Amino acid sequence: MRNVADVFRPKTMPSYTYVNRMADRTSGVTYETELKKALSNSGSLISITGATKTGKTVLYNKVVDKEKIVNISGSQIQDEKDFWSQIAERLELPDEWQIDDMEQETVGTTLSAKIKSTLQLIFSVEGSGEVRKQATEGKTLSKRIVRTNSLIMQILIKGDYVLVIDDFHYIDLKVQKYIARTLKAELFYGLKAIVLSLPHRADDAIKRNPDLIGRTVFIELEAWSCEELKEIARKGFALLDISIDEDDIARIAEESALSPQLMQENCFNLAYRIINGNDGRAAKELIETAFRDTAENYRHYNDTVQQVLDGPARGRARRKQYHLKDNTVCDIYALLLNCISANPPILKFSIDEISRRMDSVLVKGEALPNRLSLSNIVRHIEKIIKESIPDLDTVDWKGNTLYILDPFLLFYLRWGKK
Repeated sequence: MRNVADVFRPKTMPSYTYVNRMADRTSGVTYETELKKALSNSGSLISITGATKTGKTVLYNKVVDKEKIVNISGSQIQDEKDFWSQIAERLELPDEWQIDDMEQETVGTTLSAKIKSTLQLIFSVEGSGEVRKQATEGKTLSKRIVRTNSLIMQILIKGDYVLVIDDFHYIDLKVQKYIARTLKAELFYGLKAIVLSLPHRADDAIKRNPDLIGRTVFIELEAWSCEELKEIARKGFALLDISIDEDDIARIAEESALSPQLMQENCFNLAYRIINGNDGRAAKELIETAFRDTAENYRHYNDTVQQVLDGPARGRARRKQYHLKDNTVCDIYALLLNCISANPPILKFSIDEISRRMDSVLVKGEALPNRLSLSNIVRHIEKIIKESIPDLDTVDWKGNTLYILDPFLLFYLRWGKK
């Protein structure tokens, strides 16, 4: 029997429980096939969109040779220099180095064999502008090479690397335009590039950068279906020789908030408890214990949840108290969190859905807050959460719709101690 950690892998690339998802069920085309096709379409930027933790990173890691991936983070790009320095760091390129032409060895620094080979290909072309000086040492001709932006792009293209820019929407608009112009020029010469972004921000990076319009291939990862999440459990528990009811698998899938990572983690915690308890079957009471085990890994949300419950200090004492059907009383902030964390778990709340959920938990006759008041409260909560966790996509209030971008936050609201 295989080890639980080898089968269910929430934090690393899955192997045994990898699910090859369909991008188009009518034609049987998978996302992997779409990405392979896009990569073969020379001159196109590839835009992969999908909610947080839906498998964007797993997808390109599945299709592209790991040795050929050069991934950089938009959240760490403050200016044009950051863009180039991140790429150079991933390629492990120093500012300058020396190459011995005759022996084809690098002097004064350590370069990977792949980079050396690519450089030899580049500098076999006469008249390269990257050479600062040449010096004859005995019978050996040496070249002092200076790292430039042009050379970095040549290495990416000649080395057949795939440049991946994650969180492109985080980059300042001025820098975005600079990168867009750069990509446009280099795509023409064979650069392969992938941009990762969130669904409701996917068009922003393209619309704001006319240079990319008409040059982009879009691959939109739909939210995982419960059936796809169930397949993770079916594959994994079968490999571990654990018998588990379909109803239990369905519940785990629903609670995993459309996140394959949460599904992997919940299955891992359940399987671990079953195996260590010497029980060959999944006891239903262990499932909720497994959910709480998973939530413990996200207890860093506890302070954020408390800040939302406290709400802004101003006017705290004057807030209206709402009476709930479970005989408790709370203010609007606690009421809203109550509604977000209620059944069934979903990641997108229209203002009408929020009002409907409030009506379902309030005692009969309790007046609902009006739409304007409710909208203002949601904005306050969005601000509190974003200020509490500034470097993570958590929630967005856009077009009278609340998007829960972080499924782990939703899961913690439902199963965390708070």
